[in-house]
This record gives sequence, structure tokens and C-alpha cells, in this order.
Amino acid sequence: MMISVLILFIAASLLLYILLGGSDFGAGILEFLPGNKHRDLQKRVINHAMGPVWEANHMWLILIVVILFMGFPTIFTTLMVHLHIPMLALLVGVVVRGTVFTFRHYDAIQAPVSQGTYTWLFGISSLWTSIWLGIIAASLTRGTIDLEATDFHTAYIAPWWGFFPLAVGVFVACIFTFLASVFLIGETEDADLQQHFIRRAAMANGAVIVSGGLVFLASLWEETELLHLFIRHPLAIGAMVLATGMFFALWKFVSLHHTMRTRVVASGQVVLILFGWWVLYAPNAVVTTTGPLSFYDTAAPDATLRQLLLALLAGSVFIFPSLIFLLRVFKMDSRKLK
Repeated sequence: MMISVLILFIAASLLLYILLGGSDFGAGILEFLPGNKHRDLQKRVINHAMGPVWEANHMWLILIVVILFMGFPTIFTTLMVHLHIPMLALLVGVVVRGTVFTFRHYDAIQAPVSQGTYTWLFGISSLWTSIWLGIIAASLTRGTIDLEATDFHTAYIAPWWGFFPLAVGVFVACIFTFLASVFLIGETEDADLQQHFIRRAAMANGAVIVSGGLVFLASLWEETELLHLFIRHPLAIGAMVLATGMFFALWKFVSLHHTMRTRVVASGQVVLILFGWWVLYAPNAVVTTTGPLSFYDTAAPDATLRQLLLALLAGSVFIFPSLIFLLRVFKMDSRKLK
């Protein structure tokens, strides 16, 4: 029972990080895209949308790391040893992105050259971080982590290097860009800028579909089990079909200017994608060359799990109300930029 609750905490934290943090990464990618005549106004809207809450989103990633470290040390050790290179690349992207976003906003001298440099670094680090998140996710279930490897390449390069992890990284970046475009439609009252975000959302919509197909092609190329597992699992197929079908509802709500419904549908699509991925591999967290590492088989002693669960439940009493209050103060009650 305790393990199931901890898995639920991990799943909820991952979902919130993708929806909230992912949309922030996507906003950075939007600024990196070329040919944007709305660049200055878009920058103001993104600063306005992200400024008060963007740093709080990393709380969910930290929570996942803490749960794995205390509750599932074998899984934590496997990830941090064999995937330490992509993990380091991810952290570098997070640090650079946060640093330049802060400098861009609070720099005492708002010079065009420095602002341009900050914006470029903000965009490239957002794209960089998003891709590495996808690479890490793909490496978890790829089956290339060799726990008994004795050479550097087999132990630290082979687990994440390849066409399939890169395809998943691109897919994740496209999802983040799509989320950001959809969420930003409701952050401005400027009709021209709204149309700009709608066009970006349409482009990202197409990119999500294409990159999703690329993921399955890459799985065939590398002969992973993804496609075979997907075909044999009706829940995964149903989740993907429903997520794809929801695009019609999403664009209907966009045309009717229903901001909240549009955001709910876009978030629901992400939930379905994660659910489809989860049912293929659950309750396994990592697949190695010698077999899967399950949450249930690698859990810490009950005494440790009990203390961890109590800490999480006690923290939830403060975390979730505080986050809701933060969003309400800075987001729901804030005026849209014109």
C-alpha cells in the first residue's frame, strides 16, 4: 500500500512538472523560433506569465528525486550512475535557463546586446533541456542499461545514445511548445498576438503528430519493444486515439475563445500520453539488459517508506494550498497584457 501511494506521488509530480514546467520550457522555445515580428510583445507576455511562478515548478522535479533517493535507492543509483551524462546536461540547461531569465528581467542595464544574448540563451537552453528530458525518459525503458558493464561506452554512453532517445527528446520539445502556445493564447488581449500564438499552436500540433510517428519509427529502427507492447495493449491504444481525437475539441474551443476549456483539453492530452506510456511498463521504473527494476522489488525497508510517506503527506498540507494561493494571487487575479 505504501509503495502504491509513493508511486502516485511520483506520477502526480511528473505530471505537474510536465504541465507547468514543460509549458515554461515551451515558452522559451517559442522565443527561439525565427521570423517573429511579435518578438518584443511576446517577450513581455512570457515574462508576465512566467515571472511569478516559474521557479516553483522545479519543486516537482526535486520531489521525484527525493522520493527515489529515499524510497527506491536501487532505481535512484542506477539512474544517477548510468545516466549521469544526460542528467548533467539537463541540470546545465536548467541552471543556464534560470540564470539568463533572471538576468534578462532584473539586469540594471537593459542594453539591446545583452538582452538579445539573454533571450537567445533562454531559448536555446529551453530547447536543450526539453530534449534531454525526453532522452532520459526514453533511456528508462530502452533496455540498454548494463548494470555489469566494465567499459565507459557500454556503461555511460550506450544507455542513452541513439535514434530512439533523440526522437523522444524532439517529441517532448514539441509537446512543450504546443502547451506553451495554447496556454499563452489566454495571457494577452491583443488580438494579433493571440492569432500569432494560435498559429504557433497549430504548427506545434502538427509537429507533435509528426514527431510522435518518428518515435515509433525510431523504435522499429532500434528494435525496441515499444511498438510491440503498444499494439498488444488496448489501454495504451485507447489513450493515444483519445488524445489525438481531442485535437478536434481543442481547436473548437480555440475558435470559440474558451481559454480555460482549451487549457484543460491540452492538459488532458498530456495526461493521456503519460497514461499510455505508463500502462506499457508499470510498475517497472527502469528496464536494464538483465531485466526490469520494479518499484515493488526495489523499495526501501518499510520503516523508511513509512517515514517518507508521513513527510510527503505532511508536506502536502502546505505545498498544494501554497501553490494554489500563489497561482491565484499572481495568475488568476492578474490582468492580461494588452
